[in-house]
Amino acid sequence: MRNIFQQINEAMTGGHKMQLSEKAQTLDEIKTYQELGEVIYRSEGLREAAAKISRIVEKAENMVLQETEEWFDEVTIKRNMKELNTKNKEFVKTVNEMTRLQQRLESLYEEMGNGLSRYYEIGH
Repeated sequence: MRNIFQQINEAMTGGHKMQLSEKAQTLDEIKTYQELGEVIYRSEGLREAAAKISRIVEKAENMVLQETEEWFDEVTIKRNMKELNTKNKEFVKTVNEMTRLQQRLESLYEEMGNGLSRYYEIGH
């Protein structure tokens, strides 16, 4: 009777035996799993960036509206600023959606890492 590891190996390799070089390469790749976290966790600053963009939009709107009396068509400026604010709200909404997805992605990454670490050494 075959052991569970043989069955898993056959299922993962389509039934063909892995060569020693393939096994070594696979083990090397598994050891680098933690390094992939740098990519997975890279968007931590997304909310901060969105908050900064919102402040920029607000300040730019205030400044341009103060200047409109002498230089620009006030109706056009107000319409453009309204459009800019609408885009900013959509941007913030999208960042919030991305943050939720990011949290799901991080959770899945950690769960997969825990699963791999049961059977293999993962680098730190």
